[in-house]
Amino acid sequence: MSQKKQKPDEPLRVFIDTSIIVDVDRGKQDVIELCKQLTSTNSAYISTVSVSEILTGSYLRKDHSIAVKKAEKILNQFRWTSLNGEAAKLVAELNAYLIAKGQPIEYQDVAIAASFLLENCDILLTENKEHFERLPNLKNKVMTPKEFCQKTRMK
Repeated sequence: MSQKKQKPDEPLRVFIDTSIIVDVDRGKQDVIELCKQLTSTNSAYISTVSVSEILTGSYLRKDHSIAVKKAEKILNQFRWTSLNGEAAKLVAELNAYLIAKGQPIEYQDVAIAASFLLENCDILLTENKEHFERLPNLKNKVMTPKEFCQKTRMK
């Protein structure tokens, strides 16, 4: 997998995990502001796996019609990446690697990691760093919002 060279004036390509969208929905102001900054530069990506996870939670709420509209408004600010045959093969490879090491993680997280790698993004933003760092291809590319803001000096 070739890593794209980033031009100095080009924003970081950041892949957003479901846990970050959950923080936005819960009203975490610092995460909301960070996502606004990332989406304003069109450099924030999200997997359709996360879209389905978020919408499932919205449909399960008593006020589901309002919750779904709110979720869609948030989700539509990101660039969506879909799972395809190439992604399915990479998911299988990553999943087998983790299972063989005795360190499996949720299928959804493996699919999100595969999407991140196929999009050649720079950073995977998550609150679940420990899971994603089990994959060698993600070493030093996984950050929490706090770490990302400290590294990039975003607020």
